[in-house]
Amino acid sequence: MARCRSSFWNSPVIRRKVLTVKLVSKLFPIAIGIAVSVGGAALWMATYPDNTDPKNLYYVLWKNGLNANMNLDNALCTMSHDVHSEQLVYGLSRGQLERRFGYVRTLEQTTPYLRLCYTRRGVTGEDGVLFLRDSPYMVIMGNGGKAVDLVLCKGY
Repeated sequence: MARCRSSFWNSPVIRRKVLTVKLVSKLFPIAIGIAVSVGGAALWMATYPDNTDPKNLYYVLWKNGLNANMNLDNALCTMSHDVHSEQLVYGLSRGQLERRFGYVRTLEQTTPYLRLCYTRRGVTGEDGVLFLRDSPYMVIMGNGGKAVDLVLCKGY
């Protein structure tokens, strides 16, 4: 049986419209997904705009290793409000701490106030302590040069 070829369906205008409808129907879910993602990120940023909020999008991305441009001083301020901030340092070596926080200070390089925190606490870190940047965070180093505790020094 021979197929009937209608000139209507072979028209270039109709073919173009059919291809356009097929293309739009395939791209529509992708466009919706992108719009929802952008809208969700904008809503998140509007809900938590404060730089010192641990739910701030920039801090959450930095905490998960996805924001290399985070202001590290702001990140350290935000860590004081984060209930799981110690998880950012546990098990890290000195080199890893320097990569994560920019630089660290030894006990001798820090202020007398922070040294007082070390002496009052009776820290027993076998490999000493490090301080994260110019912040009041003291990292206690344990066996093998790995961080075993994070202490926020304040009120001395």
